[in-house]
Amino acid sequence: MKNFLFAVVLLSGCASAFAQETTIIESAYSVSPSRGQGYKVTVAIVASNPYEDKFASYPEVRVTLRAADGSIITTQDVNSAGIPPKNKIAFCKSIYADELPTRVDIRPLSAHYEPTIFKASEFLPFKLLNISTKPDHLGRLRITGEIRNPYHGDTGAWITFLFRDSKGKLLGGHITYESTIPPGEPSPFETYIDADEAVQGVSSIEQLVFSHNNYQSSWQKLLR
Repeated sequence: MKNFLFAVVLLSGCASAFAQETTIIESAYSVSPSRGQGYKVTVAIVASNPYEDKFASYPEVRVTLRAADGSIITTQDVNSAGIPPKNKIAFCKSIYADELPTRVDIRPLSAHYEPTIFKASEFLPFKLLNISTKPDHLGRLRITGEIRNPYHGDTGAWITFLFRDSKGKLLGGHITYESTIPPGEPSPFETYIDADEAVQGVSSIEQLVFSHNNYQSSWQKLLR
């Protein structure tokens, strides 16, 4: 397997200095040759909502790839589903570049906080069951399992797998989407992590699941 370049981008003090920006807990990226030409940069971000009375309806970050001379190769704004009060999510994004980046900047943008009448305890967690990981004949990692929807209505969910080393350091991640998960019995799912997404030194894979809903209005049918 080819060597992969990865580094952790550390950002601190976001919540205290800029209360309305997305609070990034940790982030990492990996770089690998793309299947066509150039490079594939996969960014993994863990973000939280520190407030008890606000809902982060549209958390965003700006990812900028830079060359050795500091010039910008490409830049993209990346967002994910909403973050309930006192909760956290994790999301990943693959960005393609024509040249090898030597630096990746991750800047928090607005989280679009809005007041909420819902308590943190009302946002029930999804559960993953019977997770199995096996390599397939194409060199991919096949992940299968079941997901349980704790709410009374159908909803979709993002499932994020965070790659960590033996000390718990974030190395990268993979995300998959399940569009319709009915309540009641767990629903099966499967996803594949391509060989070019692999990161060296992975000791454990953390799993985070959260609803796809960005706005509180989308939650009303689930929470009431």
